[in-house]
Amino acid sequence: MKKIFTLIVMLAATLGMQAQDTWTIAGVKPLVGSGWDATDTSNDMTANGNVFTLVKTDVMLKAGSYQYKVLKNHAWDEAYGDPNADNKDKNAVLSVTEDAAYKVTFTFDPNIPDTEAKVSAVAEKTGAYVAPEGGNTWTVAGVEELCGSNWNPADTGNDMVLSTGTIYKWTKENVALDKGKGYGFKVCADHDWTESYGGSAGGQQTDNYMITVDKPGLYTVEISFDATAHTISVTTTWTADHQFAEDVWTIVGETALTGHNWVPNDDWDQVKDNDMTKVDEGEYEHVIKNVSLVKGTQYSYKAALNHSWSVSIPEGAANNTFSFEEEDGVYDVTFVLFVDSKSLDANASKSTGIESVKVLIQKSAPIYNLQGQRIDQNYRGIAIMDGKKVVMK
Repeated sequence: MKKIFTLIVMLAATLGMQAQDTWTIAGVKPLVGSGWDATDTSNDMTANGNVFTLVKTDVMLKAGSYQYKVLKNHAWDEAYGDPNADNKDKNAVLSVTEDAAYKVTFTFDPNIPDTEAKVSAVAEKTGAYVAPEGGNTWTVAGVEELCGSNWNPADTGNDMVLSTGTIYKWTKENVALDKGKGYGFKVCADHDWTESYGGSAGGQQTDNYMITVDKPGLYTVEISFDATAHTISVTTTWTADHQFAEDVWTIVGETALTGHNWVPNDDWDQVKDNDMTKVDEGEYEHVIKNVSLVKGTQYSYKAALNHSWSVSIPEGAANNTFSFEEEDGVYDVTFVLFVDSKSLDANASKSTGIESVKVLIQKSAPIYNLQGQRIDQNYRGIAIMDGKKVVMK
């Protein structure tokens, strides 16, 4: 009987250990040694009662900010960073004010409410900064049309080569560049975004460096980077004609407006039903019919080029939004895009006869026919202008 009891106790203890969750720090490479690697067991935290800690020594950090999160059982299903209420997925940030060697202590308390900071990090200076052996590795990361990979700082195929002194170069041939389009990139250090440079001036830039050409074709692109001044220069040499496919602009946004939750799992095939129609050079339209709109609700959307996030209007992370203030109902929503001016408008119309119409115009007040198509001043007949039905003669 005693043996059975002992076995039960041991089994319970074993199951308890198996149920113990593992908490791991994942973040930028300079801070944790591996770039956002959920499987890196060297960054597992140690339990001390209800609190978990991880101490890393001789961490070489330059003055700046470093992002990280704590995650559960080596997966991203449950992860904690900054508890900022407007962005649950925002990373936690550790900032240091000088280049130095640091002892970094991470602390995590899973029992703190989600609305408060569960994870924190403290950096204690322990010595002088020591640069990586052989210096930094500099890599070009940008749009797929330019780099072959889409904003991937870990792509060693885009590593720059030391030319002379502190000047690094990157050259790529047969790059298809179209007239008037911007192709963005940055130069990043050590296959990570923590230290990266764009723009045209020294110092870290939040903006990307943009390449534009005034003639479509195949180009040889040479990017030069001064690792001391942190400045970038670009040379583009036209080499041959190139036939570009017709641009496709697609309306993407939240489900209630577009029928899709932005781009589900980055599967662009799922949103092709919202491809826009070209009505003139640089002008596109698309109508989504029978959209249930609710008064007082704000809707977000944007237009993406060629089934990719490389180019969008509005640019970057910004979205167009509008707050619907008409009566609840089912509407046809017309989107109008002018590429050159980067203007994207939405018009929602509901017609139940000549006297009843509800219209929402964003940014400007274009004129539409009763089918939701944009028209000009030469149109004759009943039209919708600034939310009202008018007769154009």
